[in-house]
Amino acid sequence: MNICVIGCGAIGTTIARAIDEMPEIDIIYLTDRSKECATRLQERTKKVRYVPDIVPILGEIKIVVEAASQDAARYYAPLALSAGVDVLIMSVGVFQDEEFQTDTFRLAKRKGAKIFIPSGAIGGIDALCAASLDHIDEVTLTTTKPPSAFGSNPYLESKGIKASELRERTEIFFGTAREAVKHFPQNINVAATISLAGIGFEKTKIRIMCDPQVQTNEHHLKAKGKFGELDVVTRNVPSPRNPKTSYLAALSAISAIRKITGSTWVGV
Repeated sequence: MNICVIGCGAIGTTIARAIDEMPEIDIIYLTDRSKECATRLQERTKKVRYVPDIVPILGEIKIVVEAASQDAARYYAPLALSAGVDVLIMSVGVFQDEEFQTDTFRLAKRKGAKIFIPSGAIGGIDALCAASLDHIDEVTLTTTKPPSAFGSNPYLESKGIKASELRERTEIFFGTAREAVKHFPQNINVAATISLAGIGFEKTKIRIMCDPQVQTNEHHLKAKGKFGELDVVTRNVPSPRNPKTSYLAALSAISAIRKITGSTWVGV
């Protein structure tokens, strides 16, 4: 099987290096805005092949793995699906755009292709999906990260908040998942994932905390409904290459690829 990975940042690099060792994978096509970054990764792996454009190789690949940004997902997902190629989306926040979500899901159905959304940096997605088959009263997510995770953020700047100057645990956002994903596109993809799994972007409530005392990225998911109650806490080690994301996010994508290319699924 041939796979194409979009992006050679922290997550894309981790994914490419891991699947480079998978016998089920023959070729890993890789594209990135930085040819230098992509060719460096190619030199350190056996199966990676840099391509400046994925259009010529769409007929050769089974799945496109987006691991770059919401803009990349917005461009590459429809491109791949139009060719009947499956896509795995890491920048799940792109689906907060209702029109894009509707058009993309319809395109996948029309072309007989699949959209895979890994659980990412949070636990409990399987249970939330199951619970959504009946009534769910509420879903809330409290995410806590250290100041280094936020970097330069236009939303925080507009509020006069400098994460690097905070000295105690501080709430920096509370609102709907749609707003959270819009204002924190690199920090809170899990909000989009639980929205798609549960009760949607408008009904899902998100609280984001900045805490200079923590060393992990923590996601506390709570849900109530006819199924009972769900209370899951995930404390993630930040990616060594990018503190804005969690190492578990990359591992979840690798796990998903193993399922897709294998014959056994656990936790469906």
